[in-house]
Amino acid sequence: MQDRASNLRLLARRFVHGLLPHDRKAELRRLYNRATWWIYAGHGVSCNCCGGNFRRFRAWTYHDGHRALMCPRCGSLGRLRVDWLYLSEHTDLLERPQRLLHVAPEIALQIPLRRIPGLEYLSADYDSKLAMERMDITAIAHPDSSFDAIICNHVLQHVEEDEKAMRELFRVLAPGGWALIQSPVDPSRAQTLETADRESQSGPTLASSDDVHLRTYGRDYVERLKRAGFAVTASDFARTRPAEAQRQLGLDPDETIYFCRKPELSEGVADN
Repeated sequence: MQDRASNLRLLARRFVHGLLPHDRKAELRRLYNRATWWIYAGHGVSCNCCGGNFRRFRAWTYHDGHRALMCPRCGSLGRLRVDWLYLSEHTDLLERPQRLLHVAPEIALQIPLRRIPGLEYLSADYDSKLAMERMDITAIAHPDSSFDAIICNHVLQHVEEDEKAMRELFRVLAPGGWALIQSPVDPSRAQTLETADRESQSGPTLASSDDVHLRTYGRDYVERLKRAGFAVTASDFARTRPAEAQRQLGLDPDETIYFCRKPELSEGVADN
């Protein structure tokens, strides 16, 4: 009976989710969180993205049934809290002025990013109302070496020509710059699985919905990034934190960090 009720809730969620315009979903979610976060007021857990303290995190279920912990106020998920923790502790983001490109911007990361003094921040997406600029990630309308840092979270699995997008991210990144390029990866799979029958997907082949995954990345995800020119470090950063810290911040232990650097020109790698 409980499983049946859960399945019905999931189906209802998918139905409502499908009715909402893609470019409005994040904004509607933000407004909902602003109106209801006080229900979770307390001191059991905390969000490092917005600095809020709460009795517990909000339960969030993806369209595929995967469950996550959402901040009741800013909407951060466990993977985003891992990302921000890594960015604030293991990059120079807070240490010097720089130019940052934020692709498909999440409100939860926009909040702390826009508070950083001296940061030249640009957000871009193909249709999000949260972005400052409309952008095709496979043909970025900015010159070579335009940015010192890039954040691109869970985007590439929606893009038809993902390796072309990786090369574009490499091109607009300055030599010596870094990029956090996160994608869901199935560690049990050696090779990336491309969707065989894209016509059966509920949307066009260039994904216009965050529900449409055009591929399932395998362990070769790192090699794909390297082919674009990046030096890549993969880290299970969240699992290195104490268990209590993971619980307190609601970190997603499965969020592997893919930290990418563009080699300096002195290392013999020139700009594309």
